[in-house]
Amino acid sequence: MGIILVLSAFGGEPLSAQWLREKIKDAIRVRADNKALEQEVASTFHEIEHAGRKRTYYLYLPSKWDKTSALPVVFLFHGGGGGARGALYYYELEKKAEDAGFMLVAPNGTGEGEHVLLTWNVAFGFGYAQKNNVDDVGFVNALLDELAGKYPIDEKRIYATGLSNGAIFCHFLAAAPGNRFAAIAPVVGTAGGRDEGEKNWHRPPEPQVPASVCIIQGLIDEHVPIEGGLQKKSIAAPKEMWSASQTIDLWVTANGCDKNQVSSFDKKMNTTTHHYKNGRNNSEVIAYVIHDMGHAWPGSTRVPRAGSDKPSHTFPGNDIIWEFFRTHPRP
Repeated sequence: MGIILVLSAFGGEPLSAQWLREKIKDAIRVRADNKALEQEVASTFHEIEHAGRKRTYYLYLPSKWDKTSALPVVFLFHGGGGGARGALYYYELEKKAEDAGFMLVAPNGTGEGEHVLLTWNVAFGFGYAQKNNVDDVGFVNALLDELAGKYPIDEKRIYATGLSNGAIFCHFLAAAPGNRFAAIAPVVGTAGGRDEGEKNWHRPPEPQVPASVCIIQGLIDEHVPIEGGLQKKSIAAPKEMWSASQTIDLWVTANGCDKNQVSSFDKKMNTTTHHYKNGRNNSEVIAYVIHDMGHAWPGSTRVPRAGSDKPSHTFPGNDIIWEFFRTHPRP
């Protein structure tokens, strides 16, 4: 017969190849979750309920915090198909949180796994969150409320960064009505996309509250091409992406920054910087283009998997992101 049938333990009835595939997928998910738990992190694991779902996150509190001073907060959003624990491990932001003294929050997206194979809902792309229209913006705001009820959070210094799908989510989060984030630092992301041949773009709403934006992009990124257009590499079916220029223009226009940027090249970092100043509420937009980097977290010493793009070792990503956050509180 063309289809392999498997005998069930219940009454000996035949089960289809689809059942077998699901069992194999379940085994892969369990193995991936267990593998993720092997990654050593200092943050603690927590759960919260939102919109009828169990949501999870990791929390890092700097050891030198005096338990009373208001804490700056940095949210870290993992890439599509990853998870919060992996983001903490590979992007190494816990070290910066300890040294600089900020609270680091790494939430998990949603998916069929618990610690990996998770995504954020950005209305395009791939994964469970988009397919099920998960309210991730609502989840993050609920998580902020939860944390503010337990810790003295500095409401003027709430920030977000993330990679790829997590970077795209940063744009949607900061553009959402009632935005509470003073600044975002999306890494190798974009603010708009669509299926190949689709007529309309999926993009954030017009931002109503100024937010400073630090964009970090790899010049040779094939997952999120800096020039926009169809992905050259993708996990699922290739999507069409906004260019870096379109993403920059979204925030330059929304913040009312000077349209004429100040551009410079740093030979040591092999990076071109475009700086848009004088936005409302002292907001700015800075775009860093790393010439020798693809789809990776710059400055990281760890590579997630064989074949992954290598991080830039000349661009200190975590230092630059925190310095941008530190100097851009909400007025």
